[in-house]
Amino acid sequence: MRGRFGDKTLQMGHLEEDGSLSIPVDSIVEAVQSLGSQKLNEALENLKRIAEAQRRKLGQMIDEFQAEPDDARAHRQWKEIEKTVFGVEYPD
Repeated sequence: MRGRFGDKTLQMGHLEEDGSLSIPVDSIVEAVQSLGSQKLNEALENLKRIAEAQRRKLGQMIDEFQAEPDDARAHRQWKEIEKTVFGVEYPD
């Protein structure tokens, strides 16, 4: 995160062990309020597009998983679905 956004990024919140950054809600609210409604509407539309693309990708992954006759391949596909949905890899 430092390499991509610089050291000031770490001043926004707390760096977690997994590399994510926890940012206090009041900081997020203040930042959002400073943007103005036009910028917020643009951001919302972009987030909706991203969410729709993710839903389509997940739907395709599930369809392929359900149609897979090979158990080993189906298991690998399921592990990819888990990773996509939950963001982590679970042990077998």
